[in-house]
Amino acid sequence: MRPLGYEEAAPAGRHVRDRQTAESGAILVAVMLIMIVLLGLGMSGLFLTKSNVQSLTNTNLRNQALYVAEAGLERARDILNGPIAPDLAALLGGTGHVVNPADEIPNSLDSTYGLPVGRGAILTDTSGVPLLRVNYPTSVAHSEPVPGNPEGLANPLMGMYTVYIRNDTAECRMGQYTADTNQAVVVRSEGTAMDGRTTVVLEMTMGAGTGAGQGQGAGGIAPVLCNSGKNACDDNNSVQNNVVVAN
Repeated sequence: MRPLGYEEAAPAGRHVRDRQTAESGAILVAVMLIMIVLLGLGMSGLFLTKSNVQSLTNTNLRNQALYVAEAGLERARDILNGPIAPDLAALLGGTGHVVNPADEIPNSLDSTYGLPVGRGAILTDTSGVPLLRVNYPTSVAHSEPVPGNPEGLANPLMGMYTVYIRNDTAECRMGQYTADTNQAVVVRSEGTAMDGRTTVVLEMTMGAGTGAGQGQGAGGIAPVLCNSGKNACDDNNSVQNNVVVAN
């Protein structure tokens, strides 16, 4: 028997163990929270890094496709302004080379916008070779030089381009799809980057310039063809800013 009001004191060791257990549980929870926060930060960092890399890759591929498309326009300018005047009727009609399934010679107008239906016939160089999927900056078919690589390469370094030519919209609206009478044509260059998917399309209306040399070049077109618009013949204009029509 024990006196009333007497309470047996708990062993001192048990209080210490209970306190240690509670502290250990709190530390475990804190460690887990810290690990979760660090894991979230790590995952966020990986996601942001991947997004930045993908964004830079996409930008680089688009720039490559743009440069390739611009190269196609410059090649078309050289062909049309060459010392030997090309036959515009043959070029516009797609008869300047072996019939190519990629030719899309317009023969009608879009009923909504009144624009020619079809990209045009594939442009050919002076030797009759179509500018179809031409490697850039190297091309075995066209013997294009490779900067800094005298041996040349068989594969494209930046991508490839295809160049089309069609009559200007004014004449197409009059039903003249292959007969040029105003010395103005539309050149379309489609540049594709090395991934084979990223594509930039440039279109440039080229017409007769003014000054000396009138009557030379393609079908009476002056030696220097101009980008149409309020700043015609301003070679300082950026093709990217002025004539990018789709990408």
